Formats: sequence, structure tokens, C-alpha cells
Amino acid sequence: AVVSTQSTGMHQAVSFMLADMAMRYELAKLAVWRSCTDYDEGRRNTYYASIGKLYGAIAANKNASDAVQVFGGNGYNKDYPVEKLMRDAKIFQIYEGTDQIQKLIIAREHMTRFL
Repeated sequence: AVVSTQSTGMHQAVSFMLADMAMRYELAKLAVWRSCTDYDEGRRNTYYASIGKLYGAIAANKNASDAVQVFGGNGYNKDYPVEKLMRDAKIFQIYEGTDQIQKLIIAREHMTRFL
């Protein structure tokens, strides 16, 4: 068997996953910041708050799933923190409104703003 001398992050497939994880995190953060800016400036922030909440939940779940995959079999082992992250991420899709409710809010707000 050949043992690689590269770190896990140097493998192209893992690097792509890490890049996707970073992108999802940053995009969710931008939506939340936009919501906060609207709120701070006295504007209604429902639209971007719902986008941030929904996309943040989707990103958290996908990123947790990808992290488990990066860790391989150890990702499901309770000795590794990614196993707990996977369980914890699911609450973001349930807490303070399900994904479907957030989509209804986004659609309503979008139609009010742009149609």
C-alpha cells in the first residue's frame, strides 16, 4: 500500500469540497448581514432574514454532511466532533420555522418587492 504524504486538504476532491463549504458559509453570512443592515437602517428585513435563515440551514446541513464525508468512517464515530455537528445542523431546518415556511415568506416578500 502506498501512503500519501499530502495532507487531506491537498487532495483535489477534498479541496473542492472545502471550497464549496467555504462558499456556502460565506453566502449565508452575507444574506444575514444584509438583513442586519436593513434592520439597522430602519427598513423591513423579512426578505433577507428568511433568505439567510433558509440558506444558512441548507448550508449547515450540506457542510456537516460534507465534513462527515471528509472524515470517512470516523465521521460517524461519536469520538469525532463532526458526528455531533451533523445532528446539530438538522435543528436549523426546524427551529423558528421550517424550510417550507421560509420559502413561503421569501416568495411573498419577493412578489411584494419585484412584481
